[in-house]
Amino acid sequence: MMNLTFSDKIYKCLVAKVLKFNEQNDSKISIDQLIRIYKRGEKAADTMWQPQKTTAQSAMARVNMFLDLSAGRKVKGDYRFHDIDVVEGTDKTHQQESADPFWNFTNLDFTSARTDLLLAQIPDSDGEKVFYPPTVEEN
Repeated sequence: MMNLTFSDKIYKCLVAKVLKFNEQNDSKISIDQLIRIYKRGEKAADTMWQPQKTTAQSAMARVNMFLDLSAGRKVKGDYRFHDIDVVEGTDKTHQQESADPFWNFTNLDFTSARTDLLLAQIPDSDGEKVFYPPTVEEN
């Protein structure tokens, strides 16, 4: 079996989330949107430390909340402000923006995020690694 890096595993997990979401919802999302949200979650985790929660858990919890927002499901009112720009389709990339410090996740949000990471074969010990998304060359 191929030994995937942390970034490869995160990327594959995000791609799977995009495919599943687009199959189950009328609204569509892109991998670029999920990368932006994941990276925002990483950056916000740097400023808003949570005891016994990894950076990857915070980033994945934010991804999951974004998926709820994009599907039109109920999300925390204070979250909607932070990532609605991505739902509405701004032109920025994750390299062009700073993080909004949203971090108000419940224990269930973190548990769901941790489950996603474990299913992607990312142990807690890797949870502080930084995700480096692949670069896409433009034609």
